[in-house]
Amino acid sequence: MKNSLPVVCPSCGKQFPQEISGSQLPEHADCPKCHARIYNISPLGNFVTSLLMHRAQQELENKDVTLAIILSAVAVEGQMAYLFFKWRKVDNFTYEITQQWEKDWIEMRSIGKRIDELSKFLTEVNFDSFAQQKKALLQSALDAAHYDPATSFKDFFQEQFFERRNKIVHYGEIDFQESDGKLSLTLASSLISLLNAMDQQRIAQMDEKHKKALQSPPPNDMGYQN
Repeated sequence: MKNSLPVVCPSCGKQFPQEISGSQLPEHADCPKCHARIYNISPLGNFVTSLLMHRAQQELENKDVTLAIILSAVAVEGQMAYLFFKWRKVDNFTYEITQQWEKDWIEMRSIGKRIDELSKFLTEVNFDSFAQQKKALLQSALDAAHYDPATSFKDFFQEQFFERRNKIVHYGEIDFQESDGKLSLTLASSLISLLNAMDQQRIAQMDEKHKKALQSPPPNDMGYQN
């Protein structure tokens, strides 16, 4: 997939697009105005999610609403899978069990099931509970889609976001308005922010566990403490 990301020259302030092919960020870019060489630093986390969201925004600006909706949904689902496999590897990585992880993910066939299981895996609570805790991250999406408080957050995103993607890939509906594309990108951005918050909570839990382990070392093998 070809993409372009905005680069701002630190020397003259010129902003210009940098072409990217695939997921490999070029080592450097040259400013077209002052010719300064700018060395790129790969961002932390899942760079592919960022590329997909940026491409979705570009497609929306080019009036290809259908592709913008599809790309934003792929970005969210890709981020979900990325976090699931990332933390499986952290917890217990052996090459022999990676196929079982693939099977586990595939068997969680519905988006609702996956998003709930991922939330419990990373935060120890289901999606609705965590979304309620981090509701501020979702506020722009809730406002844009006129969220009904009587609806669960999981059902809200299923109906307002993933069902729109399903209409395209399952039923061949492609006649969407620009407002549909804008809403999909807003919902996707909020969901990715929430997924990143799950990731940060899992990191905090791991750090706390390590901290406690350092503070309370196990007794030595001789049966007495130094």
